[in-house]
Amino acid sequence: MKIGKYLLPLVAILIFGLTDSFAKYDQANIERMIKENMRFIDFLDTCVTNFAMDKKNDLFTIYQKHFNGEIAYLQGQYKRAFDEIYSSQKDMVALYELILTEFYLEDSKNMLDGHAADIIKSKNTMARQYLSLGYRDRAVSRNLYVSGEASHPRLRSYKISKYIDGINLARRAKRYTFISLYTSQDGKTKLRIYNEMFKKENENGGVFFKRFIDKDEKAYIAEMNKTYEEYLSETENSQSGANDTDNDASNLTAFEKKSERRARFRHEQRVARYILNEEFYKAETIIRSYVDNYNFKLIMATLNVLSDGAHEGESDSETVKDYKKYINHHNDNYLILNIPKGEKSALESVAGDVKIKDPDKKGDQNNDDIQQIEVNSSTSD
Repeated sequence: MKIGKYLLPLVAILIFGLTDSFAKYDQANIERMIKENMRFIDFLDTCVTNFAMDKKNDLFTIYQKHFNGEIAYLQGQYKRAFDEIYSSQKDMVALYELILTEFYLEDSKNMLDGHAADIIKSKNTMARQYLSLGYRDRAVSRNLYVSGEASHPRLRSYKISKYIDGINLARRAKRYTFISLYTSQDGKTKLRIYNEMFKKENENGGVFFKRFIDKDEKAYIAEMNKTYEEYLSETENSQSGANDTDNDASNLTAFEKKSERRARFRHEQRVARYILNEEFYKAETIIRSYVDNYNFKLIMATLNVLSDGAHEGESDSETVKDYKKYINHHNDNYLILNIPKGEKSALESVAGDVKIKDPDKKGDQNNDDIQQIEVNSSTSD
């Protein structure tokens, strides 16, 4: 009886251990791991491409192991697939930690601290609030890093998830820095910023606010006070005299519906009046209906204007250099790669060099205590 009393729990533990071990190498679980791991690699590719191209070889090693994990999965060798993916995550944890601490946490802190004095000096309540939100997100980002770093070394996908959340919050902290930078500017600088934004929109085929671009105050007010009939007459005359070499943007108004053109004319007048009176928050509501990706384009215009010198007589080369450098961070905040058009990302440039590993050769198996991993399907690998 005493033997039976202790035998039953031992059998239960043994069965549970075997079941857990088999579940670890289950086809569905390996498939989930592969998809999750590829998402981790794709996210890391943007970070490495934008800020750490010297770590491209490390990314190649990570992807090489992931690739062989996928090959093993297709061959039905689920244990080997698990080993390869798990080993890939070991390298990924180290690279994610480096990227988060050396680039995102450090850069967001430098940006916030570097502009805090000017933003506070501006005495703009909204700018100060945005700055506060930036510091808050940066603090939470660091807490997520600490949480991931302090977690069990074997919970690799958990660590990576924490680091990804930390990077996203650090990005948002930088976005708040740029928004507060715009908000803290004076009325004349903001007018230049809007002019820059609409000029870029016009170059890309937009027509909203086109007639106000690059006009001095006198011409701006005269344009604002025109009647719709005067505007229509001038537009039709300019189009009738246009030749075949005109671009599509200049002829776009000819194909607008009359009701749409009249509505745009009224909205342009209201926006012009709001901007002239420095009521930018009122103008923003209307502009958003005509300008896609408004926040991105407004911040980009802000950085371009400040790079050229926000105020008359301001031509410090260091200031220009700093603002130009922020454009890379701004693009990264919106997952845009800082590479020339047609160039490849870090992952794309090395993906073609991967090789299939021969599992029959000695030394090809990964031996990082995989056999003793405790798997929790809800929080771990």
